[in-house]
Formats: sequence, structure tokens, C-alpha cells
Amino acid sequence: MTDATIIAIGGIVISLMSLAVSVSTMYFAWLRRGRLCMTRPSVVFFGFDPVPKWTAKIFLRTLLYSTSVKGQVIESMHAKLSRDGIGETFSFWGHGEATHITPGSGLYVGQTGVSANHHFVLSVHRSAYEFAAGTYTIEVFALLVGASAPVRLSRISVAVDDRQAAALSERKGVLFELQPESGAYVGHLRDQR
Repeated sequence: MTDATIIAIGGIVISLMSLAVSVSTMYFAWLRRGRLCMTRPSVVFFGFDPVPKWTAKIFLRTLLYSTSVKGQVIESMHAKLSRDGIGETFSFWGHGEATHITPGSGLYVGQTGVSANHHFVLSVHRSAYEFAAGTYTIEVFALLVGASAPVRLSRISVAVDDRQAAALSERKGVLFELQPESGAYVGHLRDQR
């Protein structure tokens, strides 16, 4: 092999490697859909919204983020609350800070994420929901634009004791805080909101 042939082959190899890097970069930056993810909520709240009638509510604070540069667009979210094999869907979703809650209907989530309060309220067309003592499982789902089915983002458990259940029956609230050492949620009685 001559020097010219070796240089030509080396140039082709370097060009192919450059093309592979460019295609990989394009895929990871622009074409890959990635996943929508949610951090474990730092606080979870069980309570009630008084408008238009007393309606059961779940509130949580979390960060939503995308694993792709492109980001994700959420069309809607809902929460399923289960205890002793009996579940209820909290279908009305709102997000934002305490003074300004936006009804959920589209939310862009980029790679850097969106940290917000998420409120899930039982539909006013459903019968009243009564919180009882026991262990509850909360599953949070999001429907992405263009998807045919929602994806589960999180599944967490909280325990409501008899005293907290009695307060909830009086339309008071219980705030659960995530304990960093144990990873469990501890509930405290609170006034509404």
C-alpha cells in the first residue's frame, strides 16, 4: 500500500466517524422523544376544595422533567387514590402556586424541568369521597400530546391514622411531609389549603 492509499483510507475512516458522531448528536438532541419523569413529592396533602361544593382533593409538590432535549407536552394529568383495593380517580388537574392555580390543559416540560404545586380534585359530578383511616396509594398519570394512553409517573403511599381520618371527616386537611431519613411520609393536621 502506498502512502496516498493509507491517507485516503484514513480520511474515509475519520469522515465516517465524524458522520456517526453527527448522526448520534442529531438523534439525542432532536429526534429522541425521551421520557417524562417526576421526582418524589416533598409534600402531599389530603383535603377538600369548597367551590363549587365540598370536593375531595389531593395536592402535591414535585418537579416534572423530560429526559430529552426536545421536552414533552402534557395534555392532562390525573391521580388515582386507592385504599383496600378500592380506587377513585381525581380527574380535575390544576397547577401553579397557592395564589395562582391554572386549570391544567397543556404544560410544556423541558429537560430542566417544571417545579409546581399540582392539585387533583375529584369531579364535582362524582359522589362525595370520605377519607378513612388506612394506607393510601397515590398514582399520578400524565397524558402526553399525541399519545394514546397515559403514562404512570409516580406511585407513593401515605398512612392516615384515626385522628387524621376524624379531622378529614370534618373537612380539615392533612399535610404529609417526606422524611429524608426513612423515605416515609408523616402526616400533620392542617386547616384548609
